[in-house]
Amino acid sequence: MSLEQPPPGHRASDNDRERAAAVIQEAHGDGRLDFEEMDERLSRIYAAKTQLELRDATADLVPVARGGAAELTIRAKHSAQKREGAWTVPERVTALPEHSSLRLDFTDAVVHWPEIHVEARPKHSSILMIVPEGWSVDLDQIDMVGSSASNKAGTAKPGGVRLRITGEARYSSITVRHPRKRHWWWPWYRK
Repeated sequence: MSLEQPPPGHRASDNDRERAAAVIQEAHGDGRLDFEEMDERLSRIYAAKTQLELRDATADLVPVARGGAAELTIRAKHSAQKREGAWTVPERVTALPEHSSLRLDFTDAVVHWPEIHVEARPKHSSILMIVPEGWSVDLDQIDMVGSSASNKAGTAKPGGVRLRITGEARYSSITVRHPRKRHWWWPWYRK
């Protein structure tokens, strides 16, 4: 057993533990883990101090592809759509908003894929994507017609999820950023 402490960047957060626990619970629901093994792994996850310990507890639990489970299409016309909280992110997301706003919040989402592909085709709309620290974002393959695309996310970390955004934006805006920091003096906090 080593007495060295892991670097601070590799410490596990509460959100990391919750995402790993969701993978274990999904595997139990699918019948891949029995109750005793689920209980043992959940104990390991909630006692984990590093991201490596979390990866070890979930390494053999590859997500099961079910029909269209690896793809999601979001359509919106003259409305507002959002995905936030602990939603399960598929490998491929197609966003088709028209005269609408679409908000995809990945900070508390359950992500099983090393790369997520978002095909964005907004028309007179706005798409906001909120990503956790360490994700890499690629906005270079979007065709723009009277539109804007901005990547306000910081630098990527090794082993982080890659968010690749492609498609065509017509008179729209696409923004990718990190969650806003909460200030004690601002009562209307919103990510």
